[in-house]
Amino acid sequence: MANINGYQTIGELKSTNSGYAKWGFARKNGVEVFIKEFLSPVYPVDTTVLSEGQILHKRRICEEFYAEKRAFYDVLNRCSTGNIVTTLDFFRFGSRYYTVTEKVDAVKIDPMEIFRHDLHQKKLIMKIILHCVNSLHVHGIVHGDIKPDNILFKRTKKGMYTAKIIDFDSSFLESSPPKTDEDFQGDLVYLAPESFLFMAEAEGGVLSTKIDVFALGVLFHQYMSGRLPGYDTSKYDYVFEAVLDGYKLNILDTIPRDVRELITRMLDRYPAKRPTVSEAFEALSGKPLTAPEVVEKPAGEPVEKTTGVVVKTMGSSGLIKSTMKTKPDGPITSVAKAPETIVKEPKKTEKPTTSSFFKSADDLL
Repeated sequence: MANINGYQTIGELKSTNSGYAKWGFARKNGVEVFIKEFLSPVYPVDTTVLSEGQILHKRRICEEFYAEKRAFYDVLNRCSTGNIVTTLDFFRFGSRYYTVTEKVDAVKIDPMEIFRHDLHQKKLIMKIILHCVNSLHVHGIVHGDIKPDNILFKRTKKGMYTAKIIDFDSSFLESSPPKTDEDFQGDLVYLAPESFLFMAEAEGGVLSTKIDVFALGVLFHQYMSGRLPGYDTSKYDYVFEAVLDGYKLNILDTIPRDVRELITRMLDRYPAKRPTVSEAFEALSGKPLTAPEVVEKPAGEPVEKTTGVVVKTMGSSGLIKSTMKTKPDGPITSVAKAPETIVKEPKKTEKPTTSSFFKSADDLL
């Protein structure tokens, strides 16, 4: 048991499911909390082995890291309506940086378990999740790593579900996106097409709140059908790969038409053609989606091919690096030949707010 800035750890911190941090539980003033230690950057405490230039360089990196994280956590803490796990403390202790959040009394639920529920319950769960993500988006926060592991559920006294969104290590302010692919993490199963293009440093790799919408589209298809959207697995390994190649995903026709149409829009190749989370919420409540205006232009200069790009994802064994190798007629190569498409989003009458849903996701229950 260690003392980290007054937090007494409960057991050793571990790096399970996290390649860039160690985490565990601790107690302070009788309250049990979740604590995470960032593996980088490392503040230069022992300066005897470093030159003055190296010390100044490392300190500058650490100061920028702290300032960016501090600003982000300040915005994040303004988002919560009880369904976002916010930050209680953020500090440097010795050479490492730590973040502290509440210990959540909830559990992860496999999408297959949600699939077994009736349609009403599944729609309710999806609306609760949309509410949670909307509370981030209205403050300009992109979660960046929406997946089952980062959505915790709890049964209420009425036997219904409530949810909490966790793990904001991949999150960022939409106005200040990651500068390089090294600053961006994501699970390839739920990765949006433009997220891969960003990692590949290719044209069209602009990160926005719509990457969360794409991830939710994949997740909602699992909730509604018990499986991922269909694609040719002999050619593609992931949904985003098929979408980038122009493959029409198989959205199961066993899914009710209104939900099927919503998921199809959420999984569109072009971010601007996807609905916002507030529009997706309204669609699940019976309001028709507004179609964006699309203007096709002739094919322009092809973007650089991205054969052999290294991409990253968080797997059960921690940080995984894999090389995406394109085939002669494969998905990424064909993206380079895609015609330019301009998509104009529908005019927004007003900025969506959390109150346009309800004060808390619990109000649905």
